[in-house]
Amino acid sequence: MDGAGTILSETLLRCRPTGDLANGARGSLADVSDPAPRGRGRVTPRDSKLPSERDWERSSVLDPVPGPRHPELISDGGGLPFPPAALGGSPVPLDPEDPAVGGLLAHLTARAAPKRASRAPWKRSAPPAPPPAPVSLDGWRLLARTDDEALFARGLPPQMLTMAFRRDSRRGTWTCFGSSAARPLRAARDGIRASSWRPDPTHEPQPDQTVLRVLVREQAFASGQRATGRVLAPRIYTDEDDLVLTVFVTPLPGFQNGTPNPETPVRIALPHPLGPRRLVDGALVYFSPPTAPPPAP
Repeated sequence: MDGAGTILSETLLRCRPTGDLANGARGSLADVSDPAPRGRGRVTPRDSKLPSERDWERSSVLDPVPGPRHPELISDGGGLPFPPAALGGSPVPLDPEDPAVGGLLAHLTARAAPKRASRAPWKRSAPPAPPPAPVSLDGWRLLARTDDEALFARGLPPQMLTMAFRRDSRRGTWTCFGSSAARPLRAARDGIRASSWRPDPTHEPQPDQTVLRVLVREQAFASGQRATGRVLAPRIYTDEDDLVLTVFVTPLPGFQNGTPNPETPVRIALPHPLGPRRLVDGALVYFSPPTAPPPAP
């Protein structure tokens, strides 16, 4: 992002470990999850099926790709990925003459229409229901748009509602094909939402270490299968204090059920020793609700 977008991203994006840094009435985004614990710590229930050493020997060794600390695109999984700056400031009024906006308005109007009550033929007719109030587009904003898709949102995380629309090329109409409410925001790359990871709890990272052992849990449905062979080259950002790693997994094609996915062992070849840096998972993006500015003295 450049120009005004750069200024906006600097005011919106904050690293969560530094605490609540809400920026006035706009709110603030945090681009990464909490730092991952470096020690072995206590074994939790999800550790009951940890990979064996043989699994680690067979695991993929991936070379990370350098990238920015802040994600360029994020997604709630309901439609197109969008830049974090799309959540900044007040919503720009939508144009009802825009065909995609017209599809949103028609969808909201249909949802607001009262349902016809069924009645027995021998019962007296009930008085007609009053007409519903006109649907308003106030509070809705456009997050992302292509020639054939559009993503609209109302509200802000964590109470954000999104609706995704797709254009019918034959009829030229826009219809809603998905909506989501209060879903977590994740970093996105090439249309894929980031998956969470944690360090191997049986192998404490060392400052001189150049290969990091991590357990990746795919965020998409995969019918309870490991992501072996489908973990892409992760994105890495390092500075003096943190090492931010964002992992992406190619989803399986076709229908997949929601059986919980097991963790997949992956080794990451670091470009330089880990040193004293904190390990940070860059998958999840957090948004601090807007706060009122302090009263003038």
